[in-house]
Amino acid sequence: HMMFSLKSLRMAILILVLAILFSEAKPLRKRTISEVQLMHNVREHKQVGERQDWLHEKLKDIIVASVKPQHVRPVKLKTLVDNDETEIKQK
Repeated sequence: HMMFSLKSLRMAILILVLAILFSEAKPLRKRTISEVQLMHNVREHKQVGERQDWLHEKLKDIIVASVKPQHVRPVKLKTLVDNDETEIKQK
């Protein structure tokens, strides 16, 4: 009598597990077009945000590199203009 109960219990658990697996595998209903569109929009929005974050990090690296002092003698604008005028007069 005890064996029959244990066997029945095992069978009931097996059926329950299979029922749960199959119910989770299939959606209860098909998604509507608007739900699919919404999911697409959310995914696209997330990707745009990730690209912006990536670009922001890259630009930050470029800005930091350009702010570092370079060992180049500063040239005054007046000197450049004077040199250009001298070259023009010589021609």
